[in-house]
Amino acid sequence: MNKTEWHSFGYKYAREVEAWARQEIYPKFELKSITLDWSSRRSRSRGGMYADGPGISIAMIPSCRDQKGELYKIYEYASFAKDSEIGEIYTRRKTAKLEMTILHEVAHALQYYSYRLNNYRCKPHGPVFKNMYRRLRCAFLNPLLENQAEAHEEYDMIIKSVESGSAKLITDDEIGKIFKQQRAAST
Repeated sequence: MNKTEWHSFGYKYAREVEAWARQEIYPKFELKSITLDWSSRRSRSRGGMYADGPGISIAMIPSCRDQKGELYKIYEYASFAKDSEIGEIYTRRKTAKLEMTILHEVAHALQYYSYRLNNYRCKPHGPVFKNMYRRLRCAFLNPLLENQAEAHEEYDMIIKSVESGSAKLITDDEIGKIFKQQRAAST
């Protein structure tokens, strides 16, 4: 995708997530600002409460990498990286990094919106955030992911072959044969 397509996808996706959050969580929730920042100096995204209300600001360059269909890992924070619903993922989806980033930042915007409504605060990645993020991930991204146990296994095999120096370009059919051989050997 080119920059315009990424930008359009990101904006539409954020509005879709906002509409779902309004229907399922807070009926009056509205993202007052959606900033998709293409600055090469920008490395972090942010979601929260701005002067005019809840908003997100997405660092687009780190979120929009063309993976060319290759398996890659998207890492989340250490405190919940191993959580099966909101933790790290293994994927070939080109848009997964941007989707995950938008969901993460909208969860922060919902968290801060909740603080305003309930006059209560907790850690930035605490229970309120995790609840919001879990609901968003389970509604939007997780159903689109391939089997995570198998993808993790494949990713680890790729990493081991690179580290051992035996890495070579292999096709999906060759990877399938390797998995079949491993399964046969373990049974």
